[in-house]
Amino acid sequence: MNLSYFDIAVILLYILVVFFSGSLVQKYVKGISDYLVAGRSMGFNLGLISLMCTEIGMITYIYYAELGYKAGFVGLMAAFPPLIAYWFLGKTGFIIKPLLEMKIMTIPEYFSRRFSKGVRFYIGIIMAIGGILNFGVFPGVEAKFINIVTGIPQNYLLVTMVVMLTVVLIYTLVGGMVSVIITNYIQYALLSFGMLFITVVGVLKVDWSQIVSAVDTNIGLKGFNPFFPSAWTSDFGIGFLVWQILLWISLLVGWQAISMRLFSSKDSKTGQKIYTWSGLMFLSRAVLPIFWGVIALAYFGKGINSLEALPLLVVKIVPKGILGLIFAGLLAASMSTYSSYLLSWSSVVSQDIIGSILKFILKRELSNKTQLIISRITMAAVMIFIIWWSLFHKIEGYLYFYLNMTGMLFIPGVIMGVAFGIYWKKARSGGAYTAITLGMIPPILYLVLPQKLIEGWTSSMGWGGFLLAFIGMIVGSWLHNVISPAKTKEIAK
Repeated sequence: MNLSYFDIAVILLYILVVFFSGSLVQKYVKGISDYLVAGRSMGFNLGLISLMCTEIGMITYIYYAELGYKAGFVGLMAAFPPLIAYWFLGKTGFIIKPLLEMKIMTIPEYFSRRFSKGVRFYIGIIMAIGGILNFGVFPGVEAKFINIVTGIPQNYLLVTMVVMLTVVLIYTLVGGMVSVIITNYIQYALLSFGMLFITVVGVLKVDWSQIVSAVDTNIGLKGFNPFFPSAWTSDFGIGFLVWQILLWISLLVGWQAISMRLFSSKDSKTGQKIYTWSGLMFLSRAVLPIFWGVIALAYFGKGINSLEALPLLVVKIVPKGILGLIFAGLLAASMSTYSSYLLSWSSVVSQDIIGSILKFILKRELSNKTQLIISRITMAAVMIFIIWWSLFHKIEGYLYFYLNMTGMLFIPGVIMGVAFGIYWKKARSGGAYTAITLGMIPPILYLVLPQKLIEGWTSSMGWGGFLLAFIGMIVGSWLHNVISPAKTKEIAK
């Protein structure tokens, strides 16, 4: 066992605090808006911390560390697109201000208001598939991390996944978004300490000259120059930057776990301010773990599994006693991420798929109580699926690219549908259907084709999805207007 009794006590104390907070806030959850978007009452400080904590989990550190371990310093190219995207949307209010003023709870709900219920149902299905496939690798990757750090044998991987997800499920079922937000303060403190400690100790254990030498020896010039062998053919060159900036702008609008934080803001001004300042926090969220991966390369060389580089490094450089605090912070990060993702993707399934079907059949709105019951049952079903997916799905290539491409199943169609729907009066449901469908093609090819066939084409497939969705929106809307000329619906103000 790698943990001391003090370490175990710290971890158990944190879990108790989490459950206490969940039961404490249950009385404030009176309806579906309280459950999903915290009654739209979140202010700037809590919103900033909550958004940051939601998008940091063990898997965040693992996939960024893998970039550093496999790609060297050029992996840092992945750190800057989120900064650009957050700052742009926060400063301009592009897309997000109109969405906040509409007071919606899910992105597919917007498609229902602007286009049709059919578009909402279609995008809801694609979002649920993409989001759940994205989320589906979390338990396996993170359970392996937990087992390495704690010393639990790897043949107990399934047990670790089930225990971890059950704890999260119970705590999320109790309080919904309110419960998630309340625990973010504790998580933020633990994460800040852990990130700084690992960085400082890592540099003290492995000096700078060793780190540079390790990248040079194991990766070569490709580990230092993102434009080698050329600016367009390299994995992290100009094509990568174009794709990632488009992706992150789209994620901040259409990624349900992030947009739910935005929709929880008390007003549009607060939401924009949260986005403006989140960019700097997301920069550190990427830079430090990528650097840890480079440190792991210097410490271990190339002889280990890239997804195990970070947990092995943590075990080697963090002393017992401190390890419990670090692990509690990482566990806190994962619990917040799991809670938000369970809530986000189950809300899409329950509100935009099941809810739409039941509303069509019953010809009336569902009661708050019924919506809450459906949401909670859906959440449990999602949890069961992702345990199964984690056990049987094998990831090829970078984990970071897999996560990007599962999101890309719906993200290009979402951003084109929302942007054109807000700013182009001639946008029609035919364009939305076509944009969603064409935007899916490149990521589907990435996910189903052997890695050897698509090697070197990842970035092109990334920005290509946005290009196809753009063309689909224009052409589809034009054809719809030609076939069925009609005034587009006014966007709800």
